[in-house]
Amino acid sequence: ELQAASKTTMNCFRILLYLFNIIFILIGIVLVSIGTWTAVSKIYVSYVIGDTLFSSASYLIIAVGIIIIIVCIVGIIALWKENRKWLIIYLCLLIFCFLILIIAAILAIVFKGEVEGVMVKNLRTSLINGYGKDRDITSAWDKLQTELHCCAISETLLTQLGNYNFEYVDGTTPQNAQERAKQDSWAVYKHTQFYGQQLKTDVNERKYVPESCCVYDSTLKDYKDKKHCQYFSSGPPFNYALDFKNDNLYYVGCYEKGKQLVLDQSDIIVALGFVFAFIMIAGMVLTFFVIRSTGSDDDDETKHRRQPNRVV
Repeated sequence: ELQAASKTTMNCFRILLYLFNIIFILIGIVLVSIGTWTAVSKIYVSYVIGDTLFSSASYLIIAVGIIIIIVCIVGIIALWKENRKWLIIYLCLLIFCFLILIIAAILAIVFKGEVEGVMVKNLRTSLINGYGKDRDITSAWDKLQTELHCCAISETLLTQLGNYNFEYVDGTTPQNAQERAKQDSWAVYKHTQFYGQQLKTDVNERKYVPESCCVYDSTLKDYKDKKHCQYFSSGPPFNYALDFKNDNLYYVGCYEKGKQLVLDQSDIIVALGFVFAFIMIAGMVLTFFVIRSTGSDDDDETKHRRQPNRVV
C-alpha cells in the first residue's frame, strides 16, 4: 500500500511537471511576442535617448522567452523518456533560467536608477546634433512627439546646458529671460539643422518647430492649425516675450513621457524576472522529486540483465 501511495504521488508530480512545462511554453511564446512587438514598434526610443538600453531590454525579453520554450521542451522529453540523465540536465537548465531571470531583474532595477541622469543629456545630444541631419534620429523624434503628444525635451529648463552654447545656428542668441528658460523646449529647435535649412527664408515664414510638435485632431485626421503651430507672432514658438498661449502647439516636453515609457519597460522586466524566477523554484522542486523517484540508468540495465535468468 505504501508503494502504491508513493507511486501515485510520483505520478502526480509528473503530471504537475507536465502542466508546468506546458504553461511555461505558452508564457515563453507570450514573452517572445511582447519583446518582438516592443522591438519593432518602439525601437525609435533608442534613437531618441541615444542609448541601446531600451532596445536591449526588448531583445532580452525575446531571448528569455526562447530559452524558456527550449528548456520546457527538454523537460517534456525528459519526462516522456523517464530518463534520469535527461531529468538532471533539465534541472540544471531550470537553475540556469532562474539565475538569468534574477540577473535580468537586478539589471533592470539598476537601469531604472540611471535613467533620469542619462536621459536629459542624451535627449539634448540626439535632438541638437541629429534632428534635420540624421534621418533615423529625425524620424524617431517625430514619432515620439506624435505618439506621446509632446514637443522637444521639457517645457522648463531641466538642468544647466553646460557645454551647449546658447547661440543658435543663425548666429543669434536668446532675446530675453523667457526665451532662455525655454532652451529645453521649443527654442531648442533653433540649435538644429532643421532650423538651419530655413535661414534663407524670411523670419516670419520660418518653421520654428516641426509639424510633429503640432496638435493633431484625430477626428479630422489632420493637424489643428499647422501654420500657427510652427509660427505664432504673439507667442511660442516664435515670440517668448508675449505670454499668449498657442493652442495649436504641444507644451508638454517629451522627457517625462519618454522616461515613463522607458521605466514601464524596466518594470515589465523586473516583474517578469522575479515572478517567473520564483515560479521556477516550484518547477525545480517538482523535478527533484521526479528524479528521486526515477531509478538510475545503471539500475534499469541491471534489472534488464537479471530478467532473462528468471526461469519457472
